[in-house]
Amino acid sequence: MNSAQPAEFLHLASSLQKRGFNFDEISLQLRQQGAPENLLQDIIQQLKNLHLTRKRNNGFVCCGVGVALLVIGCMLTLFLYGSGGSIKFAMYGLTSIGVVFTLKGLADLMGW
Repeated sequence: MNSAQPAEFLHLASSLQKRGFNFDEISLQLRQQGAPENLLQDIIQQLKNLHLTRKRNNGFVCCGVGVALLVIGCMLTLFLYGSGGSIKFAMYGLTSIGVVFTLKGLADLMGW
């Protein structure tokens, strides 16, 4: 009988995920180590929840950066337009970069 504790299985699964293993490979490794099936499902579910939480946090950051770039681009465009300067970089460059960051953040928030 295997004397490994659930915390040891969770630590092993976490280290395997950090090394780039997918959930099927992690499940196979844990089965080989003697993890019970119910514990195995709980560990995989916890790993998926952690992955989704990290992805959502990254999505919030990307959305924040994107919206900030959009606002800065808009304000800079208005300022440059009023002073007669060239608005091409602010209008097209910052806006495009802001839209890309915002869409990437929204995709991460939705879990894609």
